Amino acid sequence: MKHMAIIAVFALSACATSHQAQEKSKAASASTKPDAAKALAVESIDLKSLDRSVNPCDDFYQFACGGWIKSHQIPADKSRWGRFDELQEKNLKKLRDILQAAAAGKADPKDKYGKKLGDFYAACMDEAGIEKTGLDDLKKKWAELDAISDLDSFAKEIGVLHSQGVNVIFNLFSMQDYKDSSKVIASIFQGGLSLPDRDYYLKDDAKSEEIRKNYLEHMGKMLTMAGVDKDRASKDAMAIFDLEKSMAETYWKRAEMRNPERIYNPMALAGLEKLAGTFNWKKYFGALGKPELASFSISTPKSLQRIGELLKKVPLDTWKAYLRWQVLDAMANNRALPKAFVDEDFSFQSKNFTGAKEIQPRWKHCTHLSDQLLGEALGQDFVRKWFGGNAKEDALKLIHNIQAAQGANLAGLSWMDDATREKAIEKLKKIDNKIGYPSKWRDYTSVKIDRSSFLNSLLAAMAHEVKRDLDKIGKPVDRTEWAMTPQTVNAYYNPQLNEMVFPAGILQPMFYTPGANDSVNYGAIGFVMGHELTHGFDDEGRKFDAMGNMKDWWSPDVAKEFVKRASCVEKQFSGYVAVADVHVNGKLTLGENIADLGGLKLSMAAYRAAHKGQKPEATIGGFTPEQQFFLAAAHVWCSKIRPEEARRRVMLDPHSPPKWRVNGPLSNLPDFAEAFQCKPGDAMVRKERCELW
Repeated sequence: MKHMAIIAVFALSACATSHQAQEKSKAASASTKPDAAKALAVESIDLKSLDRSVNPCDDFYQFACGGWIKSHQIPADKSRWGRFDELQEKNLKKLRDILQAAAAGKADPKDKYGKKLGDFYAACMDEAGIEKTGLDDLKKKWAELDAISDLDSFAKEIGVLHSQGVNVIFNLFSMQDYKDSSKVIASIFQGGLSLPDRDYYLKDDAKSEEIRKNYLEHMGKMLTMAGVDKDRASKDAMAIFDLEKSMAETYWKRAEMRNPERIYNPMALAGLEKLAGTFNWKKYFGALGKPELASFSISTPKSLQRIGELLKKVPLDTWKAYLRWQVLDAMANNRALPKAFVDEDFSFQSKNFTGAKEIQPRWKHCTHLSDQLLGEALGQDFVRKWFGGNAKEDALKLIHNIQAAQGANLAGLSWMDDATREKAIEKLKKIDNKIGYPSKWRDYTSVKIDRSSFLNSLLAAMAHEVKRDLDKIGKPVDRTEWAMTPQTVNAYYNPQLNEMVFPAGILQPMFYTPGANDSVNYGAIGFVMGHELTHGFDDEGRKFDAMGNMKDWWSPDVAKEFVKRASCVEKQFSGYVAVADVHVNGKLTLGENIADLGGLKLSMAAYRAAHKGQKPEATIGGFTPEQQFFLAAAHVWCSKIRPEEARRRVMLDPHSPPKWRVNGPLSNLPDFAEAFQCKPGDAMVRKERCELW
């Protein structure tokens, strides 16, 4: 569903493994005594997660995670549960402690924005206040929309809503110019739909038709609860759906949106007016607070053309009904309305998309919102308390070793010519590594938080974030900026900045475990690092050069060879079943699958290079260091998911399901087959191996 959004850029009975792997483990155990200094390594390889009844050469994911899957249940308020979620839950509780202390007036004196954090969290947690005023707050916003009298005032109101983070009709945000990475320009992206993706409006399968029927009923119910006459609510719901469907017909598919060349369509204001002249762009930019905007990149020109056509033929009252629904939907999503609305919104999403059995506790919702909107204010205390020691230095060492492995890999690639290789190495050398937290924190001084009003505080925080983003347009790129908060359990590669970012939130057990065998840390966080590094050279990242400009630096024959090799990966993953009768979308997930394959290969190569000539590390549970590497890599993906969520992710998520993020790349790696002594013909040894990096 559409959210008010900040504008930006996852032990059974003891049975043998395979006979060969078991014998190899015994031999290694006889020659290597456990080191007491590595005691934490035992904890970082969770032997209880294993399912030893499964041969690792048949299904390594089940072998590594079967015990965990059997012993864990998805929490009632979750649509999935895995190792990422376990760590995120731990971090969330730490953030709640910070926010609760701030709300009680006991913020750390070092926190410049402690009072703002406390007031925002307290306002969000004030369910009694929201119960009293939430519907009145909605009616006030609706009154603004009812005042729209013509297309000029309509465009002006769109600007007001966008300035408050309510993204209707389309999305506008800042972005680096794809062709000149030193500049920041305005980007207009397809958007404004209520259902999660265009395909929910257009696919003709039974499940999609059921969701559309439920959506119409949900809209009608919510509008009626807000005071709209029942018959009028039903008619408005149908008109809104027809309008959104007409918009969706011109939107590109998610796999198509992965092509940076497709979504980069620069034009001046005159070009916008030619595409959708019925929309008063000058009125819109004035209300947005950016009347000076004059050059843009358009993701989907056809979508703006369709908006212009719809403004000519769709009655103004229908557009106003659409805006009323969008505001109502956004307020319900953010839980700024009375409980009855929030419950209905949860019921619809649970039934059709997530499968969650209970609504998320209020404190989690408010902590997530604080993280999204005031994240770097919140992150400073988190970093002080839970990120230190040698974590930053150790992470940087790992990254440098993995980058060195990629350098050695590039030097030996037989399918790459010298000219392309030189450009690839240049790009590799220029990658900027950011670890833990930003070198420069964001300024929240101007945010006006009203402890007595959650809606006012929410809109103020979102308006601040929108302004911060749009103020970057026309200015030099700030290369110190982060796209994730320090407490996030994730990491990313940004092709336009040619940088990798690893927040403090993920540099914790079981991703990074101080004192663990290096094989374990290389398998876990090293895999993540190699994954992000490979994104610089996947099917999207390879289209950007060392300076972050979209530029073709590939020799034609080498580019053809890359496409051929990438098609092997696409075909492999398209053959996997995600849930029931739904297959993985190999095109949508191609970049992530390439990154997983490269990440594992590079991290293993880096581990071997770092330990060349050294005494082997201690065995754990009879597993050799290299077996530990692959177990650690698999363990971070142990997870369970509800069928509804699995179906939703097939359509939206560029990542493959966890099982295939493990078995897919590993079945291509000779290093894995060697470690567990798998043979040709085993399920984990592909006859046609895919290899890029």
